Amino acid sequence: MLTWVEIKKSRLQSNLKQFRKIVGSRRQIMAIVKSNAYGHGMLEVAKLCLSAGADWLGVVNLREALLLRQAKIKAPIFILSYYPFSSDIKEAIRENIDFPVYTLSQAIFLDKEGQNLNKIVNIHIKIDTGTSRIGILSGQANDFIEKIKRFKYLNLRGIFTHYADSESKNQSYTKQQTKKFQDIIEDKQISLAHAACSAATINNPCTLFNMVRIGIGLYGLWPSKNTQCIANKKSFLVNLQPVLSWKTKVIQVKSLPAGVSVGYNRTFVTRSKTKLAILPVGYADGYDRRFSNCGSVLIHGISCPIRGRVCMNLTMADVSRVAGVKARDEVVLIGRQKNRVISADDMAKKIGTINYEVVTRINSDIPRIYK
Repeated sequence: MLTWVEIKKSRLQSNLKQFRKIVGSRRQIMAIVKSNAYGHGMLEVAKLCLSAGADWLGVVNLREALLLRQAKIKAPIFILSYYPFSSDIKEAIRENIDFPVYTLSQAIFLDKEGQNLNKIVNIHIKIDTGTSRIGILSGQANDFIEKIKRFKYLNLRGIFTHYADSESKNQSYTKQQTKKFQDIIEDKQISLAHAACSAATINNPCTLFNMVRIGIGLYGLWPSKNTQCIANKKSFLVNLQPVLSWKTKVIQVKSLPAGVSVGYNRTFVTRSKTKLAILPVGYADGYDRRFSNCGSVLIHGISCPIRGRVCMNLTMADVSRVAGVKARDEVVLIGRQKNRVISADDMAKKIGTINYEVVTRINSDIPRIYK
């Protein structure tokens, strides 16, 4: 095994338990394990979250929901975003998957499938309170809810929304969205109302309702620097710990004289004698091509710059300052080696993105090792 991801189970569970302290025992927690659990491995992470006290699991689509059921996970599962009008819906209904509804056609389809199976289908209505993605516009929500209540085989178990700016220091827009949501759910007698993500849960207690959806915070990554600053000023301590490390091994070491180009398009030319370590990882593995000539890795605890273009399956690192590097030596792409750390936040800053993208794009075929 030349490239792998390590997941620290105790850190994942510790992160979840910290959110439990924030929301208390009466509110439910939905652990968001969509998109391969943000790169951490959906099936194993789902089991770890449930053992640490999560009440629900949140996935992005029907395929992920069915994979969890096939893995014998019996906890409530909610599809956050979308599903096809296909025969697989029957299996999901039999398996008691909860569905989002934000169009009348979805309601008609699910009601018909429930009737065919003689089984009630649990649904949650998505309200668009200001993010302008999926969802019924808040001004149309009351009429829509009344229409949904007329379907015989649909059980309106929940209502939910999503925040557009909950990571911000300025919570005014989040408060506006919360007010719209609150106005809709009042007197509706719906079992579950959920809106808060990791950032909202930490930043704004008014967003908690009776269930929260915890995603990026589970994995020990902060939704934003602003959220981290707000958390540091709270009376309760939030000490999130990164769960994931990404490692590979050197496959070749070579010495080059001055004036030699490295990689495609010759974007780097050696200025002096240079020692390169060739790594068996590239953008096909999720190591972004934007790290070309600006990223770094850790070898023997020393930061080694990327030289030349990141290739589809290979990357070159300058190890001129590192003594004794040889093939099979361990390389850290994300994580700690000796006293040095490369974080997902460090990497995101270098390429102008967010930590979510850095970890989520790690190829799911790369082995995950749970320690």
